Amino acid sequence: MVPTIIDEFVDNYVRQLTHALSDKVICGVYIYGSIALDAFNLDKSDIDFVVLLNRELNKKEVNTLKDLHSHLNKKELGRKLDGMYLQLSSLGKNNRDLPPYPYCSKGVIKTGYWDVNSITWWVLKHHGITLYGPDISSYDFEVGWDNIVESIKYNINHYWYKKSKNKFLFLFDDMLDFSITTVSRIVCALEEKKIFSKEEAISKLLKRFPERRRLILQEAIRIRQNPNSPSHFRSRLKRAAECRDFILYARAYCNEKFFA
Repeated sequence: MVPTIIDEFVDNYVRQLTHALSDKVICGVYIYGSIALDAFNLDKSDIDFVVLLNRELNKKEVNTLKDLHSHLNKKELGRKLDGMYLQLSSLGKNNRDLPPYPYCSKGVIKTGYWDVNSITWWVLKHHGITLYGPDISSYDFEVGWDNIVESIKYNINHYWYKKSKNKFLFLFDDMLDFSITTVSRIVCALEEKKIFSKEEAISKLLKRFPERRRLILQEAIRIRQNPNSPSHFRSRLKRAAECRDFILYARAYCNEKFFA
């Protein structure tokens, strides 16, 4: 269920979208991400969406989308819109199998590649919320757990390993929050074969990981829930180093337990 606090805005977005692009173009509009996982945080979460199209958009229609989102951005919630405009034939595919497509990042329309991967499709298939068009369950596409594991393995061993080489990257609250919560979700997904919200994942690892790793988890919770409260760390450099060490520890944990 879409949270009441954004329900009116989301309805307005769908009305404007279906007015701007006819139902001959738009097949359906769907929500995934934190909203679908019943974990929306007004301060931290994005409004993650997928619009399925019956055909490729032409240049004029892409410009129409740009104008639409520019108008929506006059409200703060408009800048929380993150999503993709994809053809029906894209269902279940990853970015490597697709041509560039229109996507929305922080309310701004661009063309290229965005959040299209096995985890996106898994959450959409199992938890997706239908805003317009056929129910998401009516589409015939499969996302096996093996596909999720493959995506996670690449993510932890390439994307996050590369990020971990620069500890100064983690000096800032937003990056630390993103890093700790995302890596925590990776570990919990492998442990339980389920996609958890960021808050759920951190809570689980607070109980499972060694005490040595708990302070940085508590810091991530503080940033998400009470960012104006004092940090658990006296030094941002020390905190950044702890974040980097946590990523490397989680990577080694996953490789030993799940990828050996």
